[in-house]
Parts: sequence; C-alpha cells; structure tokens
Amino acid sequence: MGPRCIAKLGRDQHLLIRLGMNSRALLGLVAVLALLVAACAPATAGSAANVPVMASAGPAIVTLGSSVYVRVDYSLTDFGLRPGDLRASLWVPGGYDSEIGDVSSQFGLVDLRVADDWRFSLVNVRAQRRTVAGSGAFDANRTEYSLLAVYRVDAPAGAVPGPYRFRAELRARGAGAQSVTINVDARPGATP
Repeated sequence: MGPRCIAKLGRDQHLLIRLGMNSRALLGLVAVLALLVAACAPATAGSAANVPVMASAGPAIVTLGSSVYVRVDYSLTDFGLRPGDLRASLWVPGGYDSEIGDVSSQFGLVDLRVADDWRFSLVNVRAQRRTVAGSGAFDANRTEYSLLAVYRVDAPAGAVPGPYRFRAELRARGAGAQSVTINVDARPGATP
C-alpha cells in the first residue's frame, strides 16, 4: 500500500475513533445485529410446541431421528365439559379478543398404540376463550371456548421411511375422552 492508502485508512480509523468506536467494537456490533436478525426468523412449522403442524392439514412430515409437533383442536362438548370446568391457573392474551390458559393438568393420554422405538406423547392442552361480537343491535357479545392439544412424535433414526399412524385416547379428568389419530410421513434425514 502506498502512503496515500495509509493516509486514507488513517482518516477512516480516525473517524471511527471520533465516533467512539473502533474496528473491534464495530465487528462486535455487526455480530450482535446478525444474531438478533436470525433470532427473529420464523420457526419451521412442526419444529417446536409453539409452532405445531395442524393434524387436519394431512400427514405431518418428520425426519428420521427428530421430532414433530402436531396440534388437534377440540370443543368443550367433545369431552362433556363446560367453561366452569376449566381450571387454568393463568389466562394470558392470545390475540384479538382472545385469551389462552394451560389446562394440561386436567388431561391425560392413555391407551397408546405406537410403532416400535417411536414415542408419542401429549405436550400440552390449552383452553382458548374468545369474545365474539354480536351480529345485530340486540345481539349481545358471547364467549366461545375451544381446546388446543399439542402432541409430540419422536422418530427413531433407524426407522423405515414411510407413513405411520399413532393412536391413543385423550381423557379429561372427571369427564369424557376423545380418540386421537396422528398420521406422520417419516423421511430420511440429510446425509453428511
């Protein structure tokens, strides 16, 4: 590099120092910003309990050696429950005119029918209550309740790729039960 380039670099370095930053701090800031942007990226559907695949969308795709989370929606009447039967310890906002409460302690998964070396489990059951506006001048607002159950399917690494079906019964303590069928399509993972 000639003296002109060094002088130019010197001026840029001087500008960074004048701004109260050096090149290491600038690189650190860029790294932190890159991590923040990556953390804001949406998760793949089915990869975590808070972004499950809807069972009604068809077979959930699972890579051998990994897990998939699947959601099934129910009404309270499916279990013979009334709104007063729900014992959520805390209701949190869940969207516009909606609240969600964890009622997992009131439910259990029984009579599991699972392929060898696979795992099928209940992750959580949440109750959702929504306020629905009336449609006319004399129609009052009403509250609707629904149940959202999330299941986890763990695929063993050595399983044969293809379709699998998991069955069980979701039972509400002190109330009714519903049969559960989860279909998955197992696919081989990426090879190194």
